[in-house]
Amino acid sequence: MSYENALQRLRDERGRMSVTQEQMSRFIHISQSYYSKVERGERLLAYYELKSMCEHGMDVHFIFTGQRCSGRYKDFFVKLEYAELLGHLNILSAVVKYFYVTRAGAHWESLYRQVAYLGCVEEYRKTEGNVFYGLRKQLDWPQQKMAGKLGVDVKKLRALENSKTLPDSELVYKLYDMYCIPPAAVLKDAEGMANVIGCLLEMMEKDKGEFVFRFLRELHAAALLSASARI
Repeated sequence: MSYENALQRLRDERGRMSVTQEQMSRFIHISQSYYSKVERGERLLAYYELKSMCEHGMDVHFIFTGQRCSGRYKDFFVKLEYAELLGHLNILSAVVKYFYVTRAGAHWESLYRQVAYLGCVEEYRKTEGNVFYGLRKQLDWPQQKMAGKLGVDVKKLRALENSKTLPDSELVYKLYDMYCIPPAAVLKDAEGMANVIGCLLEMMEKDKGEFVFRFLRELHAAALLSASARI
């Protein structure tokens, strides 16, 4: 895969949404000429421009990962808050890791690669860092090695880890391409996170996906019941 694949999916998604380059440039508050250069790979999208794409209904998860869920599960998760979605993602990751350990086969190996580094998404919430910091700590790498892998200098990595610099579209792509960190986790996008969970459930064997979905749905209902009882 290469960043050009993401650019092609960006063009595909814009076509699916019947959005012109001029409309897209207005959505994300840049000039049409600049946006045209983005699609040609001559410019990168900034963090808040990606956030604006999410807010205007673009499937950013598909653009960066090539995965598009059918809505079979997403329709439920899209109603939930981002913090709760992270909790569901942690449970789903644990289930995938369990089957990866207990069942051999390429199917579970492929799914395991999707969740192997997702612990950093939750871990960074416990620290003053962010996904970049959490990932480096999970890998147990010094900053110099992590910077080299991402193609940035150490100074920029430090700024990324401290949220003094925000990632552009190429860095968001690299995080997924190398470590399967979904763009929704970087952009803190609830609808995108619903896409992540929906896609993972659809990738599972159907009976297991249905079982995990029922469990997560019942867990949500139990949490609502508990909250209402405290009122």
